[in-house]
Amino acid sequence: MKSKKTYLVISPFFPSENSHNGSYVFDGVNELKKQTNFHIEIVKVVSLFSSEKDYEFKGFQVKIFKMCDLPFFIFPGLLHFINKKRILSFLSSKKVDDISIIHAHVTYPSAYFANAIGDKCNAKTMVQHHGLDVLQLLNGRNGFLRRIWKNNFMKKSINQLNKIDVNIGVSEKVLEKLREFKSYNPISEYVLYNGVDTSKFFPKKLEKTKEFTIGCVANFWKIKDHISLIRAVEMLLKEGEQICSRLIGEGATLQHCKDYVKTNKLSENIVFEREIKHEKLNDFFNEIDLFVMPSYYEALGCVYLESWATNTPFIAIKGQGISELIPDEKKSFYLAEKQNPISLKEKIQIIIEKDEKMQFDYSLSIKNTIEKFLQKNRIDGDN
Repeated sequence: MKSKKTYLVISPFFPSENSHNGSYVFDGVNELKKQTNFHIEIVKVVSLFSSEKDYEFKGFQVKIFKMCDLPFFIFPGLLHFINKKRILSFLSSKKVDDISIIHAHVTYPSAYFANAIGDKCNAKTMVQHHGLDVLQLLNGRNGFLRRIWKNNFMKKSINQLNKIDVNIGVSEKVLEKLREFKSYNPISEYVLYNGVDTSKFFPKKLEKTKEFTIGCVANFWKIKDHISLIRAVEMLLKEGEQICSRLIGEGATLQHCKDYVKTNKLSENIVFEREIKHEKLNDFFNEIDLFVMPSYYEALGCVYLESWATNTPFIAIKGQGISELIPDEKKSFYLAEKQNPISLKEKIQIIIEKDEKMQFDYSLSIKNTIEKFLQKNRIDGDN
């Protein structure tokens, strides 16, 4: 029989050998493992139609729970009464017991499951919100059915969050988004910035190109606004700057960006690269001179912190989660205006001309962020 209390993690995101999606969840859990005596269990929530099976990843056994839900995020939560019974039966069959802490990631379905399990075993419940769409109201396809269900789903989700012991935001901005809902009345809140594993991300002497190199790692989505970065680089090239840009990622706006680059004869200076393994990112950040991600709907952005940890300067957009961590005297260097290629160009030019650097704040190493989190929330493996 296990002598250790169980720390149960419920998340739709967790990396595998074939995907780095959810690496930030793994990093946090891995550090928890180092700092506590908990027996840690990972339950990854996937669609009923998923082909995923239980797997092992870097010392963690990941248990796959397939939930019943309508496709395309139509009527989310409609079948919760079924899934509630199924998750309890699932945990019993997997011999996940003696649960002391339940750490859920994102509201639906994880917070719903956290409450169902917490009611059963009297465990402390926490839900960590990673995005600005805190209730996932933008998920799925637009249409009549979604509009009918939206208010119902919103009320149900807020009721679930009001029962959670600690609502965690990856930035203060995330919690501000929750507070916009008038019926939101949390028991407790906490800001847990996604810390950086400084054993993975650190300064490294690598040969750089003669040209000033701007890098970006991000999914090609509209909100990431790659096109503003491309236009800023285009303007700088026309002004005679010797620069190039490496854009890494895939997604819906990739082809539009490629077409713009080709049409405007920028292919020699702007290159697109496929996703690279997470463990290779440290080299990428050390190879470039500046990291730029002009995302205008960003809860925090782990990549900014990863770049920062390698002593590679970065540029972000004003008013996003990362702006909370940039010293006031540095904000004029590192924060550009939303969807504004001219503003972005000006910030890049400042970095090129001034060779501006910003000392990494080691309070943001994951060792320190998790240690503080455990202390402030009175969590230890002996509970």
